[in-house]
Amino acid sequence: MSASAGVILNEIFFGCIGTAFNMLKILVPLMIIVEILMVYNIMEKVADKLQFLAGALGMQKQSIFPLLVGVVMGVTYGAGTLIEINRKTPIPSRDFVLIGIFMFLCHAVIETAFIFGVAGANIFAITVGRLLIAFLVTATAARLPAFRRRKEE
Repeated sequence: MSASAGVILNEIFFGCIGTAFNMLKILVPLMIIVEILMVYNIMEKVADKLQFLAGALGMQKQSIFPLLVGVVMGVTYGAGTLIEINRKTPIPSRDFVLIGIFMFLCHAVIETAFIFGVAGANIFAITVGRLLIAFLVTATAARLPAFRRRKEE
């Protein structure tokens, strides 16, 4: 039952190419959708509807939009959005830390879920689990004594 080195290398090479094409089938349309969402300000409208989460996460309302962008589109877009929003409307350093905690645990939800879906994972369980864990850890961190002191400063 042993295979030759040529067969193994052939399987590795073509297996990697097949996986890369499967990921491209997901990532390219997703990037197009992300650009459409940004052009038509759909993310801003969704962030306005989710303002109630700011209180639950111990953040100010202007922090929800960059958090939402980071969760949906990834850390790079989220960080860029956070920097840009901070230039227009300063965000407290406490909220920066809380956004960082949330995005560390749960970023690029859609992209990651589809990539795991290609591998055969349950997309719903992964997405809900990541969001729930990130929400609970961030909400708990916001209520720690060190964070409450930062809010008063």
